[in-house]
Amino acid sequence: MYEELDSILCARYPIIFPVDSSVGRRLFGFECGDGWFTLIDAACELIQHDIKINGTQQFVASQVKEKFGGLRFYYRQGSGYAATVVDLAEFLSPHVCELCGALGKAVSLFGWEQTRCPAHENATVYEEPLLTTLGHNLLLVPPMGELLGAALVLFEFDAQATAGWLTQPVRALAHAIPWSLAGSIDGQRQILTLIGRLEHGITP
Repeated sequence: MYEELDSILCARYPIIFPVDSSVGRRLFGFECGDGWFTLIDAACELIQHDIKINGTQQFVASQVKEKFGGLRFYYRQGSGYAATVVDLAEFLSPHVCELCGALGKAVSLFGWEQTRCPAHENATVYEEPLLTTLGHNLLLVPPMGELLGAALVLFEFDAQATAGWLTQPVRALAHAIPWSLAGSIDGQRQILTLIGRLEHGITP
């Protein structure tokens, strides 16, 4: 992950990604592409908020990495809610380009399964100029914690169902895929408005 994004996550969630007191520095590193920054950030936002509001057990990450084209979030402790949020991030990751965060799918790249959007289908995580540009672009994406949290509530904390809804066309959104809209404030507002209507039994 781009160094600036790595540092932002550690600064925002210092308890989730703690400093090793024996050496006085962080030993944590994110072993995945920048495109999953928004997923990791949203998951940590929801988990830390739950700990603060409900006093649930502190969640401590031990490793965050890519494996078989998907995100893997290894951790110690944590609540049932935290586990559900991690599941949601992991279920979403095979549909999210590991480089840019756009809607993607599994592809075979140099013999390895990766998740890519059409624009980056042949790009690797080692192309420094490309990654620097994409890393800066990801900083402009609005936080997704509120959106993912609301979607989880709508689907009664079923992480797999939530991920499925977010990555498939929705008739009430003019058949747009929610994740494809989530990269902008206006798009998130449309999705949250729809979620609110569905929660109140208003059929679009």
